[in-house]
Amino acid sequence: MNRRKFAFTSTVFLVVITVVVAGLAFFSNFAARAFVPDLPTAIHYLPADAHAVFGMNVQKFIASPVYAEFMAKHGTEIGADLAEFAAKTGVDPRRDITYIIAAARPGEHKGAGVVIAIGKFDAAAITAFINSKGTPINVDYKGANVLMVPEADGTKLEKGIAFLSASEVAFGDLESLKAVLDVRSHSLPSIDGTSLADLLKNLNSNEMFWFAGNPASILAKAPAGAPSIPSLSAVRSVFGTLNLTSRVEGKVTVAATSDVAAGQLVDFVRGLIALGNLAGGQNPDVAELVRSVQIVQRTDEFDITVNFPLDLIYRLESAKGQFIK
Repeated sequence: MNRRKFAFTSTVFLVVITVVVAGLAFFSNFAARAFVPDLPTAIHYLPADAHAVFGMNVQKFIASPVYAEFMAKHGTEIGADLAEFAAKTGVDPRRDITYIIAAARPGEHKGAGVVIAIGKFDAAAITAFINSKGTPINVDYKGANVLMVPEADGTKLEKGIAFLSASEVAFGDLESLKAVLDVRSHSLPSIDGTSLADLLKNLNSNEMFWFAGNPASILAKAPAGAPSIPSLSAVRSVFGTLNLTSRVEGKVTVAATSDVAAGQLVDFVRGLIALGNLAGGQNPDVAELVRSVQIVQRTDEFDITVNFPLDLIYRLESAKGQFIK
């Protein structure tokens, strides 16, 4: 691991893990919600042009058997750097971060967006730690100090960190960080009142992971000449949740542009399930996974649910790539 960047990556490494796991819930490239009263206040700092929002109840994930399994496999690998970061900053991401929200938004480069971590932070100690690993560029904006962290060759400043308060730290590209600070200072509209906000009302912040998005708005921002995706263009909105305990339980609700479009999407997913059934004929674990997927259509909307024992994932992994690479 590049130690100059550890101050940035150690705090958000849980997000990377989450994205990988949340893919099991389908449509995980889109993210989640706002405006349920118990969500962190920082959700209202997200700009109106966000096309997707994602949330993670960090402490619920830390208490899960999935996290225990991850640490059993990789704890030694990340332990030294994490211990140094905690010792010098007083912040242990596993202990001091309670919630993470992230938003994808349009931008000139791939990956435009912001992640906001909620917890307990010492801005001075973290800044000193970052300075000890390199030479960040300081940007003062709307009463906040933004530290842009150079790439290894020193020629790029793609990502940075902004201290919003003692309990809120934002990570992302400079334009996205500025947008969050603009919203916080009421000089830019937030996602309150947008169609994405309406989706967020359907979600429960006590879920381990939640996500929602507007695929149509994502396609509208696609560059000219980008290949069209007919199945995606038929999706009006998507939201869902995922919990990992002794079982993997996920639910995604997809709204299509019409009843017919919803039926076509359902047929497509059922076709994938049918292909899975063929593989399941050779592997009982694959068959169990396929049986766990249920689809229910309601006019122009449908739900996809999964519910299977957590150890099924480990059994599939132990198949040594025969069915899952």
